[in-house]
Amino acid sequence: MSADNGVYILRTVRNRKEEPKGCWVQTPQHYVWRIAHTQAIDNFEWYQENEPYNLGAYMKEIWGTSPVYMSQEAAVLAANKLLNELLRGGLTVEYGVEHIQTGLKMYGDM
Repeated sequence: MSADNGVYILRTVRNRKEEPKGCWVQTPQHYVWRIAHTQAIDNFEWYQENEPYNLGAYMKEIWGTSPVYMSQEAAVLAANKLLNELLRGGLTVEYGVEHIQTGLKMYGDM
């Protein structure tokens, strides 16, 4: 039986930045990244193809508690750290670290 899990880096878009902390300013569209350890990531594509109106809720459910990373490099470092913690804890992680690139905005993002 497979573990069917991985650490997934989700790239979404924003058009505001928090500069300084607590003060949001309008900016050109830019990317942000979030990470999550989850199973059955093929649900992402299923929602995208069959129920796109539910994709935002799925994204929020999976990545909604993740810190927001302002660079892909920072997200990759955090994802690899999470992967190593999971492996040290004895968990099998079938797919390692994977990337999901979207042009979508996370619900609640500015």
